[in-house]
Amino acid sequence: MAAEQAGATKGPLPPVAIHKQFLSPADHAAMLDWALSRESSFKASRLFGNEVDPGRRLSRSLRDLGPLRSVLERELAAHAPDIFRKTGTRPFAIAQYELEMVAYGDGAHFAAHTDIPIGTDHRDHGARFAGFDRLLSGVYYFHAEPKGFTGGELRLFRFGAGAAEEPGDWMDVPPEQNSLVVFPSWARHQVLPVSCSSGFFQDSRFAVNCWLCRDRPNG
Repeated sequence: MAAEQAGATKGPLPPVAIHKQFLSPADHAAMLDWALSRESSFKASRLFGNEVDPGRRLSRSLRDLGPLRSVLERELAAHAPDIFRKTGTRPFAIAQYELEMVAYGDGAHFAAHTDIPIGTDHRDHGARFAGFDRLLSGVYYFHAEPKGFTGGELRLFRFGAGAAEEPGDWMDVPPEQNSLVVFPSWARHQVLPVSCSSGFFQDSRFAVNCWLCRDRPNG
């Protein structure tokens, strides 16, 4: 049931931490090089339950980040204190970094969702790795120059906003080159449709989804 149908009051927009020029120029270039060199390894992106549903999520994903995994983990750890502060998160020991590189080509999108299912069964679907819970979700953006796509904004919805949102119930964050955006994993969000007229893989809207996870109490 939508929050407004249940008589609930809409809450604020999710707190967001934005870090521009997140990686060094060399690491940023290496990220794009890695993506382009692994084009054939990108597979259809999946939902919880390992489901492929292009109507809800249309993109291609890669879990193998090679040497770039340690680069991202290092920078996420270094920025953690500021991320905690800006998102209003009580500091916690990061037990796992869950990372997923994603390529959004022409028509790609991701319908509104949360990164941790809300409800009594959330423990069955939380982090990809058993024993961890996602607390913070991040997106690192990168793309080729000149930019070959439009759209693909990250839309973050006001807490408590249901299916019939009104203007003011969301904020859109553009996929800015070499930037990191972090928000609470229980915040509802979506990726708006991407337009990539060339259809070339190298012109995709690239991103790395980053989940900062803590140990799950009692495993």
